[in-house]
Amino acid sequence: MGLRVAIDLDGTVADLSRAMHDIAKKKFRKLQEADPPEPPADNGEGTLATARPALHDLGLRPWELERLWTHVLKIRNFWTTLPEMEDGVVARIQQLADERRWDVIFITTRPLAAGNTTQVQSQQWLAEKGFRHPSVYVVKGSRGKVASALDLDAVIDDRPENCLDVAIDSTAKAILVWHGSFEDLGPAHVRHGVVVKASIAEALDEVVQMDRVKRGGVMRSIKRLLGK
Repeated sequence: MGLRVAIDLDGTVADLSRAMHDIAKKKFRKLQEADPPEPPADNGEGTLATARPALHDLGLRPWELERLWTHVLKIRNFWTTLPEMEDGVVARIQQLADERRWDVIFITTRPLAAGNTTQVQSQQWLAEKGFRHPSVYVVKGSRGKVASALDLDAVIDDRPENCLDVAIDSTAKAILVWHGSFEDLGPAHVRHGVVVKASIAEALDEVVQMDRVKRGGVMRSIKRLLGK
């Protein structure tokens, strides 16, 4: 039996920050005049390089950020317009699901934008990027409870608090895609067994390794039953 895997959308496979940054540059003159922030360099001490600005990197005041979100959510079918975090990653997920017989679902807490429902927009985006018949769950509350209720084997997410929920409230392996400094995470993630990876590609490699270990264990059990 293949693994049951849940994958978050924004910040994990869909680059919301880049899309928001591009829209903000058009909407706010001070961002048009400013140079984009330099990505942090990998100094060998746990800092992971990334060229993707987080929303706090926009330098907007709270009321400006609220105006930005108000503007964005009026864009018809906004959630279908985002770039991938890594080119071809959605198609790779489909390939792995086919080859290794995984059950894959995508989870998100996206707010409602103009146009189709959040679920339908997300499904359309995934299908356009190469995932056939995607299952999308728009969820609220603890990701750990979702993982437990759906009997998941692994959850890939970019938010530390979501991964802690998964690690604490379920038996699923929590895999954090983290673009910042490891020092910012604190000891709780290590203590609860959260696996930290620098990219969605590395996170998928971790799930492949999980699958290999599981299949190896099943084969050993079969051999023992057959007396081999």
